[in-house]
Amino acid sequence: MMKAPALPRKTQRLAGGWPVLTDCPHRSNHGSVGNCLGGIAKKMGIRWTVWQVVLFMAIVGASPVAGVAQETDEAGTQGTAEAVPVTQPAGDDTPAESDTPAESDKPAESSDTPEAIVKPAAVPQPIDAATAKVTYPRAVSIVGKGLAVVDLDLPGVWLHEGETSTLHTPGTKLYRKPMNRPWCAIAHPKGGLLISDSATREIYHAAKPGAQLTALTAGYLGIPMALAVSPDGTTLYVGDAERRSVFKLPITGGTPALVAKGVNARALSFDAEGMLWAITPDANAVVMIDPASEEDPQQYRGTTVVGERPYQFPNGLVWAGEEGFVTDSYGKAIWRFTKDGKTEIWHQGEPLDLPVGICADQDAVYVADPRKKQVYRFDRKTKAAEPVFK
Repeated sequence: MMKAPALPRKTQRLAGGWPVLTDCPHRSNHGSVGNCLGGIAKKMGIRWTVWQVVLFMAIVGASPVAGVAQETDEAGTQGTAEAVPVTQPAGDDTPAESDTPAESDKPAESSDTPEAIVKPAAVPQPIDAATAKVTYPRAVSIVGKGLAVVDLDLPGVWLHEGETSTLHTPGTKLYRKPMNRPWCAIAHPKGGLLISDSATREIYHAAKPGAQLTALTAGYLGIPMALAVSPDGTTLYVGDAERRSVFKLPITGGTPALVAKGVNARALSFDAEGMLWAITPDANAVVMIDPASEEDPQQYRGTTVVGERPYQFPNGLVWAGEEGFVTDSYGKAIWRFTKDGKTEIWHQGEPLDLPVGICADQDAVYVADPRKKQVYRFDRKTKAAEPVFK
């Protein structure tokens, strides 16, 4: 087998020893060996066509879906991981395409009751909260009078109130275990946090601070990247990047039901009228979904409000008042859009370097920038920015 090339970036090695970039600037669009080869080739000064990539993978025997993942730092030293079978590549971010058959978009016929689906879960070998530091803040949401900040690489979820940041839900470095790859966290209507985790293909309710969780879907989803709770607090909506679709389930847990097939939501947000807004990396950049639609969810695509790819690489979206905001990671920008489809740059450049997650209240817009290891607060009137983590 060909020896994997040494790379200056932190990598994650899969079966066959082939590296996957974990701090690649386009990491929000890949999660497997195949999806990363383009990035590797670029670093090596090689230009590959799609067929050359396929042939190369066949020659070296690289497999994006088998083996045991191990973390490797720049010096090449390996961290520990439990020797568990791998059925889905650990998502540094999401696969560009899903090979899940269409039938999987439909809830499986089962006699499982919600009680059989909703189960207690615990984070094994959780991160030490006393020594933890903000590492890769990729998502942010308003929770009460504070902010929930998802730290993808720590991993864990921070709760920031006033001048204090505490690790509300610690993650683990063990692969395929609860809270190994948290993507999104929002407030639960009855208290605590709802957290999506691609390592276990699950959504958890963290009712209290600590490592004790409740699993809500029995691992039905693929890569749950986006979460939003209906205005009445009874339904949870999920953007699944693996199936490129939006699902819903009872806030108490259960088998997810398809809402809109083909809407590859990376972020979701409700407006005051109960419409669900989604940002996607596709040509239909901003999509408005009507949760009350009676169209066949296999055919329903929502309404494209902003199309023709105005954003370089959109990652986050929030609706606030009469307007919405989108983060453009490659453009280092925050865009503003309205219901009539008009969109414009609201802020670009410093202090932003890689804006990803976003949330807002009536006074401010908050943006998570993992490259800066910071969350910034932008005044909605003056656009003045200040760091949240002091």
